Amino acid sequence: MSGPKTNNEMENYFNRIIELFVKSDVPPSSQADFYRWLAERKFSREKEDALRDLWEEMIEKRVDGSEISTDTWHSLADVYKKIRERQDNAHRKLLRSWQISAACLMIAFVSTLYFTHTSKREAADLIEKYVPVAGMEHLTLPDGTEVQMNSTATLLYPTEFTGKSRSVYLIGEANFKVARNEKMPFIVKSNDFQVTALGTEFNMRTYPGDSTLSATLLSGSVEVRCNNLTSAHTLKPSEQLTYNIFTKTESIDYPDLSEVTAWQRGELIFKSTSLGEIITVLERRYPYSFVYALNSLKEDKYTFRFKENTSLTEVMDIIVRVSGSIKYRIEDDKCYITSLK
Repeated sequence: MSGPKTNNEMENYFNRIIELFVKSDVPPSSQADFYRWLAERKFSREKEDALRDLWEEMIEKRVDGSEISTDTWHSLADVYKKIRERQDNAHRKLLRSWQISAACLMIAFVSTLYFTHTSKREAADLIEKYVPVAGMEHLTLPDGTEVQMNSTATLLYPTEFTGKSRSVYLIGEANFKVARNEKMPFIVKSNDFQVTALGTEFNMRTYPGDSTLSATLLSGSVEVRCNNLTSAHTLKPSEQLTYNIFTKTESIDYPDLSEVTAWQRGELIFKSTSLGEIITVLERRYPYSFVYALNSLKEDKYTFRFKENTSLTEVMDIIVRVSGSIKYRIEDDKCYITSLK
C-alpha cells in the first residue's frame, strides 16, 4: 500500500489527468464529470497550477510540432495571461467558480486547436479583443457582424470566416447584430453555452463566476444550446433563456428589454440581487479592487438602478444606506467593505 503523495507526485498526477483530457476524444458525459472535478475546492491550487503548466508547455511545443500560427498562440496566450492576472485580488485566495469557467474555456480552446491541427485541417488566425475594467467596446467582425462588448469581456474571432460556419468565443457579455448569411450560421461559443444565428440581434451574458448564463433575443431567431450542448431551444423575439450552471436547470422568460440592454447605455440595474453579486458587477464596472470577506455579507436581495456616469462613491453610499449591514472606505484603487457588527 502506497503512502501519501508528495507535492511533486501530486503535481504530476494532476498534470497527467488534465493532459489526458485535452489530448483525448472525451465523450460529453465524461467532460461533465471532468469539469465538476476541476471545480471542486479540494486541491484547487494544484489543479490551477497544472492548467498553467500544461498551457505553457503547449505554447512552447506548439502542440507536438503542429503548424499552429504564432498569432493564434499569442492571442490565446494573452487571454490566459489576463485570466491569471485577475487571480491576484486580495480576497480571492482559492480557485473560484469564475476562474474555473475561464480555465474550462481555455481547455476547450486548446482541445479544439489540438484536434484541428493534428487532423491537418486549416484554421484561421485568431484575434483576441479584451475590454478592460470600466470599459465598453464596439467592433465589426470580418463578415460585417457588429459587436458591442461589456466591461471585462473577451472575444476571440478569426481574421476571416471560412468553412461552413462563423464561430467566435466569448467570455463575458456582448450584444451581437449578426450579418445575415444563410449558408454560414453565426455561432457564439462559451463554456457549456452556445448560440447559433443567421441574421439577428441578441444579447449574450456568460461571465465566469455568475451562477447563470443567458441569451436574450431582440430580433430574428436563434438556437441556444446548454447543459453540455445537449439541450436546445429556439428563441422568439423578446424571449430570454437562462441556464443555471449549478442546478443544470433552464428557463425561458420575457424580460424588460430596456433592462437587458441597459449596460450598453452605461446604466447599472440590479433586480433582487445579493450584495456579493452586486460587488461582482461593480468590480467589472469600476477600476477598483474590492477587498471583502464573502461570508460576512448577508444574502438579502436588493433592487437598484444607477444612471450613466454614477461614481463608485455615489453607488456605495446608496447601497450602504439601503442595506444597513455594511460600511466601506476607498483608499487609492481599493474599496474595502466590512460588515457592521
